[in-house]
Amino acid sequence: MSLAINTSRSTKWRDYYLLALSGALLGYALLGKGFAYWGAHPIFIGEVIFVAGFLTLLWSGCTVATLASMPSILLAAALLWVLVRTLPFVGDYGAEALRDSVIIIYGGFSFIVVGLLLDDERRLETIVRYYRTFLSLYVPAIPFLYAVSRSLGDYIPRVPGTEVPLLMIGPGEVPVHLAGAAVFAMVGFYKTTWLWIAFLLIAVVATSVATRGGMLAFFVPVILAMVLLGKTRKLLMIFAAGLVIFAAAYTTETTFTEDQAAEQHSARQISTRQIVANVQSIAGHSDPRLEGSRRWRIEWWTRIMDDTIFGPNFWTGRGFGINLAVVDGFGSIRDAVPLRSPHNAHMTILARAGVPGLALWMTFLAAWMAMIFGAMRRAQRRREPGWAGLFLFIGCYALAAVINATFDVALEGPMQGIWFWCLIGLGIGSVMIYRHQVSYSFRQQQAA
Repeated sequence: MSLAINTSRSTKWRDYYLLALSGALLGYALLGKGFAYWGAHPIFIGEVIFVAGFLTLLWSGCTVATLASMPSILLAAALLWVLVRTLPFVGDYGAEALRDSVIIIYGGFSFIVVGLLLDDERRLETIVRYYRTFLSLYVPAIPFLYAVSRSLGDYIPRVPGTEVPLLMIGPGEVPVHLAGAAVFAMVGFYKTTWLWIAFLLIAVVATSVATRGGMLAFFVPVILAMVLLGKTRKLLMIFAAGLVIFAAAYTTETTFTEDQAAEQHSARQISTRQIVANVQSIAGHSDPRLEGSRRWRIEWWTRIMDDTIFGPNFWTGRGFGINLAVVDGFGSIRDAVPLRSPHNAHMTILARAGVPGLALWMTFLAAWMAMIFGAMRRAQRRREPGWAGLFLFIGCYALAAVINATFDVALEGPMQGIWFWCLIGLGIGSVMIYRHQVSYSFRQQQAA
């Protein structure tokens, strides 16, 4: 791929930071929560990388320039609002208030990435090269790492000072990365092999059994990418072939296995029937074994809307720090430690930052998506497939993260949150570089 970008003077320290940030993202993807707990409470690897990135941004001299786009301005406003709704609660809830606020505060990573790109445009090629290396490691390894994490968790050593296994990968995280990998390959940035594709599909099937949101997080962006790339006919052929294979497997499974045996297991089994049950649940016709999870989420989301949109906390929300599960009466779900998030990033923001916080968040997302896909269309019209493919990849990758966050606790933690906000920054920085290049080319043509 050739982006034909301009170059500027590079600074070694900021190159080292980009390498360190990339290493941290690799750790989050391969080890999951186990990597996130490296450090000592309340300072973990994510906080160290965040502070180092903030200092790097200040030293780059690009801080003001990172605000030169509408999504950046909206994100800055959302950050300020969340800070306003967090700081008053630090005294009462301490680190818990800061922990809850990272769902938006990690948005600072976006400005860090934008600053790195504006400081030296050559880093865009470096990021693409790093990601290509990441895919060569991640896709072949993730089916095995995920299987070990899910099946042998009790035998995995713990992170020192915690009860968290060194390897703990959430099922919702994997489909997001797989969607990014698939689109990256589809636009021509990665040369695949049949073995690589097989590993990817195995991981997709394994995680589709465990999470309905993850299933959507993979298939929706990939289908969207194929449509935008003009591969609708190929999509229909793949869908038809896949449907035939799946139908044959489903028929075989239902014929030679007993439903009673499957129903005796509370854990979800890797089977075609479980995938069918997940799809039915998404469509609103839930298997009784899945209905409980679906019902309590809807009840909790309704409670949050009654308290904010139609209730006393319209403008302020409940703030950051308080345990939403406890105050909303969902503290004893599944007889586990009370959850802090209602398994929906949008509802979390509404509950804690009120309607203004949700409005800023949704407006920011809309502006960012419009910017990315608008730039993609412009690049297509200018016959610049490299740029168009880059914007499609970034947009679909981020979309996968948003879809997963709509059904799971995702952006509230560093494993997905830092990845997401780095993608947001990559999108903003890439579009700014592209616009500068187009403008420069136009001025050159006018001068000629």
